[in-house]
Amino acid sequence: MNRHERRRAKALEQRRTGYMHRLLAAYANGSIPITPGVSHIVVQHDSWCGIYQGRCCNCVPDISAPGPDAVIVIDEHGVGTKAQRS
Repeated sequence: MNRHERRRAKALEQRRTGYMHRLLAAYANGSIPITPGVSHIVVQHDSWCGIYQGRCCNCVPDISAPGPDAVIVIDEHGVGTKAQRS
């Protein structure tokens, strides 16, 4: 295995933090419907996250997409689950 393959394997086995890859995966697998206009996505970072110090996100934030009758909660793999509004 050469150096590039080792670096790629190491990057794939590391746990990914942040939220952009989760949002892109949720759009790609259809968890969040693509509609014309503006979409409202709620990203709730942990209080110790680097985003509050001007750095990159280093937590695993809670992500949800509110809809008219349900809220779609996005998990760590970008899969959405509908939860009824209370």
